[in-house]
Amino acid sequence: MTELAERPKPFLFPEFCKGCGRCIDSCPKHCLSSGAGINPETGLVPIVMDLERCNGCGLCMSACPEPYGLAATPAYDAEFELQDPAMLFGRRPGRTEPATSIPDAPLDLPRATPLVVKGTYASAIGALLAGCRHFFGYPITPSTEGAELMAKILPKLDGVFLQAVSETATVNMMYGCAGAGLRCLTFTSSPGFSLMLEGISYMIGAELPAVFVNVMRGGPGLGNIGPEQADIKLACRGLGHGNTQAIVLAPATPQEMLDLTMLAFDLAFAYRNPVILLGDGYLGQMTGRVDLPKTALCPGLPAWSVWGDAAHRDNLICSIMLLETDLEAHNTHLNEKYRSIAAKEQRADRFRAVAGRAGRIVVVEASAGQLEDEMRLAMSKDETQTAATIDAVRRMGGVLPGQREIVDRVVALAGARS
Repeated sequence: MTELAERPKPFLFPEFCKGCGRCIDSCPKHCLSSGAGINPETGLVPIVMDLERCNGCGLCMSACPEPYGLAATPAYDAEFELQDPAMLFGRRPGRTEPATSIPDAPLDLPRATPLVVKGTYASAIGALLAGCRHFFGYPITPSTEGAELMAKILPKLDGVFLQAVSETATVNMMYGCAGAGLRCLTFTSSPGFSLMLEGISYMIGAELPAVFVNVMRGGPGLGNIGPEQADIKLACRGLGHGNTQAIVLAPATPQEMLDLTMLAFDLAFAYRNPVILLGDGYLGQMTGRVDLPKTALCPGLPAWSVWGDAAHRDNLICSIMLLETDLEAHNTHLNEKYRSIAAKEQRADRFRAVAGRAGRIVVVEASAGQLEDEMRLAMSKDETQTAATIDAVRRMGGVLPGQREIVDRVVALAGARS
């Protein structure tokens, strides 16, 4: 006679149980009862199980309204408990003292004649001089020339150039590279930048440094490949979900594309946070004189990195925190960092001095008022007092404001004032 297989008994996932009691009413053996302890991960009270009398009838699993609340006990009869990654596997053996940071080292450069290059090339050169040897990206006009230059040069410097299958893959590769404490960069443009936002939020939450060069183009949607400045709201107010902020640098010339790219890496590692370099399609393609700096950088290795050796084996890079109190404390820490960045790295102080005595302020931008919104918000938070009337010259869809258009607007406003 063939022996019948034992029926599986129920297994409870407390984080999915809301204590509704339907399983309790369905159990003919009275193996289930109402719980008394609150689950700190959910704020609810899960049931309590005593399976000594359980015959594996499965009625409780059928009665459970949650698809993952009650399930059949695994064949290996293992207990499952959702754990904080920081507590997983216990303390690593073999480490005797914390890792120490290997500092960056400056490298003197020989005197060189100025270059005449477009903005995207200038940014790529700046990244190389800043010690970046890892590039991940997906080609998108009008930013692709920067990636092409990195593809030519990085292999000669024992660096890594990797064309990802998408922008989503790109940002996750940058997450891993930055987690190892290495300098990494991507070039992208507006639609691609949008696809990276979730990963950027993960990097901000995990406090990982990286540089994103967004050469903005016309939108919304696929739009066109003309220049626009309509990603200001994304970079300043919309970097993915949650409490996310990053330093945004806005160059105006090819020289600033190089200089601010180098600065971006310094700031990213100083604050352990992504930095956004925000240019537009015109600046990316515009050719100009670029003077090289006197020094380049040989990057070190931060103590917090997950480098894969014994010295760094206790380090953990993640953005998940299961307890609400832990996540609140982490957000408090991030807010303190954001305040420190705003206090130390603000680079628009000159506006405060003239705003108080200006009669009119004309905001010139290639968007539908995003720059003006940022200006008004900054003035409000800073309590900058001004009686000036704010006017604008705006173009969109790949059309930039022209010099004559700006002058005519200012002259017309000045005549109206007099």
